[in-house]
Amino acid sequence: MILGGDGTLYAALNCLHFPTKLAIPLAYIPCGSGNDFAKAAKIATDPLQALKHLLESPIEKKLALGYYQYPKKEGVFSNNFGLGFDARIVTLANNSAIKRSLNKFHLGKFSYATLFFKALWQQKNFEITVELPHQKPQKIKYAFLCTITNQPYFGGGFAVAPTADLAEKKLDLVVLENTNWLKFIWLFLLLILPGKLWFKPKSLQHFKATHFKIHTTTAQPVQINGETLQLGPTTLNFQVVTQKFIF
Repeated sequence: MILGGDGTLYAALNCLHFPTKLAIPLAYIPCGSGNDFAKAAKIATDPLQALKHLLESPIEKKLALGYYQYPKKEGVFSNNFGLGFDARIVTLANNSAIKRSLNKFHLGKFSYATLFFKALWQQKNFEITVELPHQKPQKIKYAFLCTITNQPYFGGGFAVAPTADLAEKKLDLVVLENTNWLKFIWLFLLLILPGKLWFKPKSLQHFKATHFKIHTTTAQPVQINGETLQLGPTTLNFQVVTQKFIF
């Protein structure tokens, strides 16, 4: 049993999967500030309610996780692997006194909103090439936000990929380009706010696949389940793996 937030869940899952995968069902009680995985898995975000359900009527489910690999590093994630803008916001938030203060009142997710424009100023466009199964490589020149996810939410409940499903056994790749700041802000808000886009803008790319590759040409901030790092030009491999959970 794991008690914690999305970062704690990320650490626990990687202990179970590496160096050798252990076929052990994992019970999870969400106690973090965002709890995006819990929302997607329909686990009560109140720890006591989640524990009560687990003790009284537990259900075992096999859910999709994302596996990532790049030179000298591999791992699994239960939420998102983000490059660019979202990772920039998370990096700023993790080093901000604002988030620590808001966490005391269980409002940590609002720290991301307060740092939106600072991240927008700091982040630059970057070029990526996406390789999907049975398709020609696709170059995206002005990527600004690139998120790989196995479920809808990031940032404490914002639905960046509303059609993503933990039971689907596929990963969603969402890429939003930035050719104009005002247009980017408008499209980003349309993307994460409730409701569906009634059109498909050219600057928004959405892919679904069981596995794919992303080639980057410049160093970018990265966030994996809310844990941050800086990653240089590289090739990233992604695929779906599964894990049994008990709720």
